[in-house]
Amino acid sequence: MTKKQFKEMCYDNVYTGGGRRINAFHFDHKAGEIDNRTYRGYKYRVSADTKDMTKKELFQAFYDWIYKEIELPWYVDYKFAETDEKRFKVSLSI
Repeated sequence: MTKKQFKEMCYDNVYTGGGRRINAFHFDHKAGEIDNRTYRGYKYRVSADTKDMTKKELFQAFYDWIYKEIELPWYVDYKFAETDEKRFKVSLSI
């Protein structure tokens, strides 16, 4: 997948409050049903304070983590759903 295609499939969000500004990206939204139980949500999320990374740098790190298996920097918060049942929705706050 090209970086442009990846970006089109990402949902980005900005969280503010308490004097902080945090960029976040979510990827791989899916909905379905397993054993009569429905699931809906994202599989991946990364976020970082704007003091540590720009939105462009965070997106590059996210792409590298997913497709090149490069570790994220220590100051990047991430969430990963191991199974479809554990997929998560976009939270109102981080």
